[in-house]
Amino acid sequence: MKLLVIYVVQSLQEKLGGVDIRLRVLSRSNPRTVITNDGQEHIVADATVGDRTGSVKLSLWDTQINEILAGDIIDLRNAYVNSFRGRLRLNIGKFGTIEKTDDLGFPTVEELNRIKWRRYTRHRMNLNEQL
Repeated sequence: MKLLVIYVVQSLQEKLGGVDIRLRVLSRSNPRTVITNDGQEHIVADATVGDRTGSVKLSLWDTQINEILAGDIIDLRNAYVNSFRGRLRLNIGKFGTIEKTDDLGFPTVEELNRIKWRRYTRHRMNLNEQL
């Protein structure tokens, strides 16, 4: 049996897979068309999502875009983390799922917007740092 680990934004790291996390959608960008490496045309939008520990971008593709709105609480299962332009980014991928949920105890958008967040970036080790 696989041990279920529930992550928070603060614990996310680049190249982390199998991420299960509950988040509030704070905003969503306008969709844009992209051509992927395999030559396929897709629609993509970025959502800013967060919890009490921070915020991070989430990539939404094609049909996911219209299913997720600002204010929604979502559960991601088996998501993964990568880095784009020096910032961490959550992705659902082929094997992950996204599902809206109700959680009366989860902070509202207004509450989360009042939190002074750290945006989590890739950590580059300084040569002077000791391991």
